[in-house]
Amino acid sequence: MPRSTVRGATPKAAERVSRPTRMRIDDVPEVTALEALLFRDAWSADSFLAEVERRPEIGHPFVVRADGDLIAYGVVWFIVDELHVGNVAVHPDHQGRGLGRRLMGYVLREGRRRGMASAMLEVRPSNTRARALYESLGFRQVGVRRNYYRDDREDALVLELDLDPSPEERS
Repeated sequence: MPRSTVRGATPKAAERVSRPTRMRIDDVPEVTALEALLFRDAWSADSFLAEVERRPEIGHPFVVRADGDLIAYGVVWFIVDELHVGNVAVHPDHQGRGLGRRLMGYVLREGRRRGMASAMLEVRPSNTRARALYESLGFRQVGVRRNYYRDDREDALVLELDLDPSPEERS
């Protein structure tokens, strides 16, 4: 069991941030708590459990820890030749330090390694920080999903990035 709950994930001076590791059933309570802290329309524990149980060639839920504390997580799917980003989230105490960018880099490298042709995601128009990150990575808007979010019926912008795997990433 981790040493602390999500509330205790305050950054420390010399903390060690882990590489992303596959989410496990034991991680779900902490992931669910962080999800509820971050999002008004939070995924349920059952949703995260389903992702943990999904076949690895289709789904890739992951967590990131710093000195044992959960500080970030994500869920991505590999559907035919498309990488779909379901969720990438960073604890508020760890935002603004490039961790979201590093996690997206990890996700995109994994998609290229698996031979995905494109990456897709949905984002709230009001989430300007996330939109700025995705646009800086080369994502472009390709559509709108009307009334997408359950809590307030806000639309979702559909963003896409073409993935061109380099030879070293395919191996």
